[in-house]
Amino acid sequence: MTVRSLLERKGNFVSVAAPTARVQDIVDQLESDDVAAVVISGDGKEIEGIVSARAIARGLKQFGRDVVDRPVGDLMTREVATCDIGEPLSRVYELMDEHQVRHIPITNGGALCGIINTLAVVKHRLAEIDAEAKALKEYIAGRT
Repeated sequence: MTVRSLLERKGNFVSVAAPTARVQDIVDQLESDDVAAVVISGDGKEIEGIVSARAIARGLKQFGRDVVDRPVGDLMTREVATCDIGEPLSRVYELMDEHQVRHIPITNGGALCGIINTLAVVKHRLAEIDAEAKALKEYIAGRT
């Protein structure tokens, strides 16, 4: 399966904020978009960074309650692991493991076009396992 096919089923919505945003803006956006990460991009295509709820929690520890007044650049990850839409889905698993991240922005020709998180990966794998189990039951019952 390719990244493209998972995005077609999951949807390609990406929560995006400008690099001029403050951490409070990101907190508000995480809540309003019901997501756990926001991609930072000035034009919605070029990925400049990513900020997760986990990064904000680390920011609280580092900067205290005043973290909400800081620019998003103080917390965002600048070296973002991305995956091209044409890659096999296994590449997303590899990147998540290699970089120990929960969100992988997806690109098409270098431009942001989606995001895949661990929940989407788990749901996909559970559906695959269920389909395999059903196929095996059908085979054993002699119905194929």
